[in-house]
Amino acid sequence: MLKIVRSHLPSRTSEEDLCQMIFTRIFHRLDRYSGLAPLEHWVSRLAINVCLNQIETERIRPELRYADLSEEQAAIVEQLASTPAELPEEKSELAREIVAKLLTRLDPADRLIITMLHLEERSIAEIRAHTGWSAIVIKVRAYRARQKLKRLYGQLIKQFP
Repeated sequence: MLKIVRSHLPSRTSEEDLCQMIFTRIFHRLDRYSGLAPLEHWVSRLAINVCLNQIETERIRPELRYADLSEEQAAIVEQLASTPAELPEEKSELAREIVAKLLTRLDPADRLIITMLHLEERSIAEIRAHTGWSAIVIKVRAYRARQKLKRLYGQLIKQFP
């Protein structure tokens, strides 16, 4: 079973955790085993399904973890969390990389709105002309995208020891 787990291992889940999930699933569904096929085939099919479900779960709800950041980026996040002061010029590039990582966690439409409105500093009218969306839709999307970014950043900050 470990060979199956290693070949289908999701990026955020450890082998041991996934094996434990598989053994739990086997135990709970043992009454469904009909005996028509060898037990190894049934267990391997169950293991693959658990791995694929975990991969799909991580794809649907991706996370940005503190461990995903480089040491320099982690220092920037730590500094931003502790002081409200402006960043020095040499660390602003690292902050941009963190923002870019957070933006990748947004839906493409939300990312477009945030990029155009806040990073490119375009007006609502310009965004409306570009996307064809109404001003209300743009404002609501921008608000919800900012809330998602705040939540993602909050999750990142909570990971500090």
